[in-house]
Amino acid sequence: MSPESFVDSVTAAEFLTVSPRYLLDLTRAGRIPGHPLSLGRKRKIWRFRLSELSSCLRQGEGSLAVPKDGRAKSVRRSTEFGTGK
Repeated sequence: MSPESFVDSVTAAEFLTVSPRYLLDLTRAGRIPGHPLSLGRKRKIWRFRLSELSSCLRQGEGSLAVPKDGRAKSVRRSTEFGTGK
């Protein structure tokens, strides 16, 4: 059996039915698992395993609730007005 592939944030967000931006906010806050790829830039490229996301949510470790840190302000605004997923 071959190892599971990594997927990008768009695919992982579709799997969780959230926006890619919201997914990255949750990942940066440590609420869901993600794997950063550092290529010497300030911004990280994140990759995900769908089985890890599914397992995390089943076990109740991850939460799709809005993070309470400042990095999720844009997410809060979009969900408050019904424009977020």
